Amino acid sequence: MHILAIVVGIIAAAGVWYWRVKAAKEVVDDVGSVVGRVQGRIRMNNFKKKAEGSALASIEDPALAAAVFLHALANEKRDALYLAEPRIREELSRIVADTDLDEVVSYAQWAARDVADARDVVRRFKPLWRRKLTREERADLIVMAETVAELGEGDDHNQKLTLVTLRTALGPEQNR
Repeated sequence: MHILAIVVGIIAAAGVWYWRVKAAKEVVDDVGSVVGRVQGRIRMNNFKKKAEGSALASIEDPALAAAVFLHALANEKRDALYLAEPRIREELSRIVADTDLDEVVSYAQWAARDVADARDVVRRFKPLWRRKLTREERADLIVMAETVAELGEGDDHNQKLTLVTLRTALGPEQNR
């Protein structure tokens, strides 16, 4: 009888230790899972930042940059978007070759679709425009932007701020 009690005690102790080890393994697995999810989110956020910026980061043509900016500016006033498309195409036809116009407009529409704020586009392309455009071309870009911003009913506060940002970015080169 004593032997049976000892065997049952050993089996019970082994069961308790097995349960403790299993519970510890589950805790370690849960911690590993949380760490994996956090790492995955970090990687996904980094990828999203690269993907969002890549459409604008690859642009080195000031005319294409202007096209993206004009579309982003037009996107800020949704009610005037249908009016802006032909006007933007008309403005761009003065600075882009006819053979490239459709491609430039299509890419600009696509790239501007994910732009949250047109002022970000101004900040992104300010060095490009200042480096590659003459003072007169910069003034023309400001006029194009004002033309697009005037479309539709009413004034949009974001568009006004964007135009101020553009004028400041492309204005005289003093203190720069």
